[in-house]
Amino acid sequence: MLKTAKKFNLSFAPQKLSNNLKLQLPTWFHLGAPPKTYNKSKDKCLQMNHETNTIKDLLMTSKRICTNTTTPKHSPRKNCTCQACKTDRNNGCLNPHKCATSANTILNKLSPKLNPLTESNKDDLTLTHHRKEKNNQTFITMKGEITFDPSLTIRTCLSDCFRIF
Repeated sequence: MLKTAKKFNLSFAPQKLSNNLKLQLPTWFHLGAPPKTYNKSKDKCLQMNHETNTIKDLLMTSKRICTNTTTPKHSPRKNCTCQACKTDRNNGCLNPHKCATSANTILNKLSPKLNPLTESNKDDLTLTHHRKEKNNQTFITMKGEITFDPSLTIRTCLSDCFRIF
């Protein structure tokens, strides 16, 4: 399959991704990660014990331990007694805070285009809610003209982001 993709110059080239699709991207070998983002020894626990396969998983791992809004009793040490850390230790993690810090570091290194933590630039091309409703009504009744939606944001699925050049 990879040979065929290479033969036809298939590439993952989204113009702009919705936040939902950014969260579905794989954590490991992420296209928006610069070289030397991953550390094999530190990230092994994230892969095995925390089961972070997507960016959403990585975000949940970093949020539940690093922010005090979700876990008010968390303390940044190896033997923290908050519920999230206890759960992680029961799953085999030796230092949940260190893993959360590592997850946060990976998220912060991702390119802004594919990072769910950064706001996307507004393209001012998306139709307003009123125009979208009018298009839906026109489509149902088959009377009138449908206004073209020139939005660059892909909201459907990740497979729509692959291009052959």
